[in-house]
Amino acid sequence: MNKNKVPSVLIIVLNWMKYEDTIACVQSLQNLTYTNYTICIIDNGSVNDSYKKLLEAFPQELCIQSKTNNGYAAGNLIGVNYAVSHNYELVWILNNDCTVRPEALTELVAAYKRHGNALYSNLTLMSENPDIIHYAGTYNIDEEVQPEKYPTYDKLKGKLLSDFKHTLQEKPARIYGHSMLIPTEVIRKHGFMDTKYFLFCEETDYTRSLYKKGVLSIFVPTAIITHISTSTFKLSAEMKYVGMYYGTRNRVYFDKKFELDGYKKLLKIKGGIWNVCKYFIKHVLYRLSKNEDYYTNLGLLHGILGIRGKTVKPEKFLM
Repeated sequence: MNKNKVPSVLIIVLNWMKYEDTIACVQSLQNLTYTNYTICIIDNGSVNDSYKKLLEAFPQELCIQSKTNNGYAAGNLIGVNYAVSHNYELVWILNNDCTVRPEALTELVAAYKRHGNALYSNLTLMSENPDIIHYAGTYNIDEEVQPEKYPTYDKLKGKLLSDFKHTLQEKPARIYGHSMLIPTEVIRKHGFMDTKYFLFCEETDYTRSLYKKGVLSIFVPTAIITHISTSTFKLSAEMKYVGMYYGTRNRVYFDKKFELDGYKKLLKIKGGIWNVCKYFIKHVLYRLSKNEDYYTNLGLLHGILGIRGKTVKPEKFLM
């Protein structure tokens, strides 16, 4: 890496159904102080008029349409492949429900110049109240999340930024997929995220897998964005079932892969695998309605059985 060079960055913004959020995100990106970047908007198989709306809003930006929704990692992979084939030095994967401060990318790239081939993320504030912390890099990359003690996203989630800003420092930390700066050299050498997760845990798997290979994940507190979080799940009242299913299934798969025992606690709460099987036998016999319990149990069972990919289709839960 030439430290005097201004690295080229492809910013990947993945849209599914929520073009209003994507428009706000891209508009904030157009005000970045960093100069050597291209915005790549990918519509991930939306079944509304998102792609048309985005083309109308941003005729000057790169817009790509995927014919099908194959999930978070697969959608972003379209942009990643573009970045690699066009020799971009960095990709910045950014959720469409984020907006960025003008200096955010400048600070991320500066950290990359200091540390080289690593993954980078930033201080994230809540869109609803930008004085409140959403993510501040407080978990170590190999530290287990303790939901009974802390919010699973970050130990400082919900705290006032002004109370903790002086304590935040650039350091190796667990980072999350709403914002990740990745050198394309890392992708060429180690590949990209596992697309079979479809939704949730893929970036946690990726960062942990890379960590085992000596690639750090680094939190950069001077790079600041805001994040709505779970914006997609507000498309309908039943969309929460999609999150429950994939959140449970993928956490079970992740725990088994990395020899963690978190899923065993959930299995114990559910009364063991036989109890889960009996639940579905009863469900079929009595034609019970599908609810939160159903999708959590289904995710647990599928995770144990190793069933992966797009199994519960979000499109079925739209209004």
